[in-house]
Amino acid sequence: MTLPTNPYYDVATIAEAYVDVRPGYPLELLRIVCADDGQNRCLVDIGAGTGKLTTTLCDIAGQRGRVWAIEPSPDMREQLIRLMPNLKGQILPASGEETTLNDAMADIVFYAQSWHWVDPIKASREAARILRPGGKLVVLYNQMDVSIPWVKRLSRIMRSGDVHRPTDKPLVVEPFTQPRLHMATWQDRLTPTQVCQLGTTRSSWITSTNENRAKMQANLRWYLYQNLGYGDEDIVEIPYLTYMWVMERAEV
Repeated sequence: MTLPTNPYYDVATIAEAYVDVRPGYPLELLRIVCADDGQNRCLVDIGAGTGKLTTTLCDIAGQRGRVWAIEPSPDMREQLIRLMPNLKGQILPASGEETTLNDAMADIVFYAQSWHWVDPIKASREAARILRPGGKLVVLYNQMDVSIPWVKRLSRIMRSGDVHRPTDKPLVVEPFTQPRLHMATWQDRLTPTQVCQLGTTRSSWITSTNENRAKMQANLRWYLYQNLGYGDEDIVEIPYLTYMWVMERAEV
């Protein structure tokens, strides 16, 4: 069997790949923390990337709320500005450790798929600085449901490395309360080509060598087309888990 060719995605196209194939976040989870916090509230998306969470937060905030997006990568910011040009003035070239936002201005601070990129001590101190007393720090992670054997093998080939457990609480410092975990299960639907593209958005890909990148893509194509028997027009239904840890900023 001849495997179909797959375009080579180098680092310069990672931002576009995020837009195309990275999953969003279940609204049922976000409603837990945003049930009464949308209108007239300030929501901050740190490590916003191309806006997978930012767009949903803007819908939640409505016209009277305000959303800020913090993203250090110029390529990611460019994609986010294209997606949401009206938010341009609130998309900042900053980091989770130093957001440049004002003290006590935020009601909820989100880290969606980005907590592993920051120094957790410095980032939680920064979150405490920009949050109002009683505000919330929320850490979100999507991950494939590796309790299912074929998904576990897919994740290993993809070297996703983002397999979390309910006991893997985010490390935060005072004045935050202990993390409370909320979970959701759902499915994403991608073509085999999009699954291969998804592999190029993993941190293991970004930090790897060209040789290892090519090897991972070849293994993915073999697994999807030859081992699992998918065709170009088929849909791969990938089971996901989303973990959401919520911490409240206590008054001091």
